[in-house]
Amino acid sequence: MRAEQADQDIFEALLRRTITQSVIDGLDHAIPSATVFATLLQHHAWRARKEQLSPQTLQVIASARRLLGNRAPRRLDP
Repeated sequence: MRAEQADQDIFEALLRRTITQSVIDGLDHAIPSATVFATLLQHHAWRARKEQLSPQTLQVIASARRLLGNRAPRRLDP
């Protein structure tokens, strides 16, 4: 079980780093496809919640979306 958790931690760390670097590079170079990237991040956010990834990973995705001008809709508590 420990090896699986270590693999998951490495995967999530790489995912967070990749998302962060992609947004930084995109903002530095004024990518014209920011909307496409924001849509892709929406899909990643959905998938991350489905796969129960860490709160840190969900926060990185949410922050990336905000930087691209694509805010996640607020959830209403029942």
